[in-house]
Amino acid sequence: MSHAIYFPHSPIAGRETPEYLDHKGNQLYVVHHQQPKEAVAVVVLAGPMSLERSQSYLTWVRWARTLACNGYDVYRFDYRGVGESTGAFREQTFDTWLDDLRTVVALARSRHTGARVLANGIRLGALLSQRCHDEASVDGCLLWEPPVNGNAMLTDMLRRKLAADYIEQVGERKTREAYIADLEAGLDVEVEGYPWTRALWRSSKDYVFAEPKQRSSTWHTIYLDGRGPEKLPNARYESVKVPRPAFWLQSQHLVADLDDLFTKSLGWMARCSSPVNNGSFT
Repeated sequence: MSHAIYFPHSPIAGRETPEYLDHKGNQLYVVHHQQPKEAVAVVVLAGPMSLERSQSYLTWVRWARTLACNGYDVYRFDYRGVGESTGAFREQTFDTWLDDLRTVVALARSRHTGARVLANGIRLGALLSQRCHDEASVDGCLLWEPPVNGNAMLTDMLRRKLAADYIEQVGERKTREAYIADLEAGLDVEVEGYPWTRALWRSSKDYVFAEPKQRSSTWHTIYLDGRGPEKLPNARYESVKVPRPAFWLQSQHLVADLDDLFTKSLGWMARCSSPVNNGSFT
């Protein structure tokens, strides 16, 4: 099956409508990529957190437009405290961001009665999408690069804090363990311009990637590190090798070659959206 891949300067399928969604005293920034005809299915995109959001933005928009080119209605959004959404970052946790995703999923359901609604998340968004799948609020989920758990993801992100300290500070610098101790003690830690709190840190420990115990046929995982098939647990996992740092750090002159990732993802989306599967697909 051939799929259309969106490249910059290509025609945009349908309409792209930005809006602000009122949500618990704040506003979620949502962009709806709307099909001119009836959509194959509806996809809600759950992105990464903080600086990873801006570094992957071009890729995320390209992917939303690629889905639209292939007949899907798409909703992408910013979590509270991140990007174009309102709200203070220091008041957010993994739980509040899960609530944001649930809210956008509910919006999609209310506008597309009877349509199959899928969640597609990367990194943080993968962990949140998994929760929505386990709650059966979505009909399927595609997970890109899910971390082992939220706490491991934040611990890894702290390495970038240490790298920034090395460039910006002279003399003795804090260790990662010292920053973690600060968080556990209730002190804010600035990471890439965002104030991490103890509540954020502790909430991350409750989000652990695991295969779903029910509806195991309605999800799929794609790792982005190119690991061999012998290192994948079963057929519901795939791996592609994406260029780094081009996937996260976009150049004004180069567009990362993500055809393999997009094609594999579209293949699963097509199988998952087929009426003949009746919610059972691999």
